[in-house]
This record gives sequence, structure tokens and C-alpha cells, in this order.
Amino acid sequence: MEEGNSIISLEKVMNNLDQSGNYFIDVFNDRGFGAGILRLKKGEIDTQLPHPVDEVYYVVEGKGFIEIEGKLKHVKSADFIFVPANAHHRFVLDDKELVVIYFLGS
Repeated sequence: MEEGNSIISLEKVMNNLDQSGNYFIDVFNDRGFGAGILRLKKGEIDTQLPHPVDEVYYVVEGKGFIEIEGKLKHVKSADFIFVPANAHHRFVLDDKELVVIYFLGS
């Protein structure tokens, strides 16, 4: 995110994500709080590692699963997901694309 901005459009974030070559991008990361977008496309694998803080995810688009500590749970658009600190977790795609917003303390 650009220095000093507190508003950024989803369109700009998705363009930045496309340009990054990665499947996720941080949007805000300041003052003990972080947020970003994770997008998995067909054939991509979520390789994230456990985080030392609690996380909340919001599924914007698509459907699939989240695996938390070895247990798969179905997720779809408009679902909120809580993942406790240090829990092993990852998303598994069940659609052509899965777009998720994440929020975490830092």
C-alpha cells in the first residue's frame, strides 16, 4: 500500500496482486494490524505457514476448503473463518478461483 493512504480500491489491490506474481498480497500492515488478499487459481497450492497471531478470513469469491490442523472444512463466498495463532492451515481450491481477504494482528 502507498504510504499515507487509508483507502485503496479492490481493483487496485487485484492489479497489484497480478503484477506481484504471487498468490497473496498484503494491503495494510501497520500499527499491529495486517490485512490482505489471497487468491488461488486452478492448479495453485496454498503454501502458507502458521502465523504467530490469530487470523480472520473472509471468502469473497469461489468455494473450496480450509484445512486447519488436518481437518478439512468447506468454505464458500460470504463465509468468515477464524484460525487461531500457530495453527497449521491452508486453503484447498474446489472451484476455478478462490478469493479471500485476511485480517491479522502483527
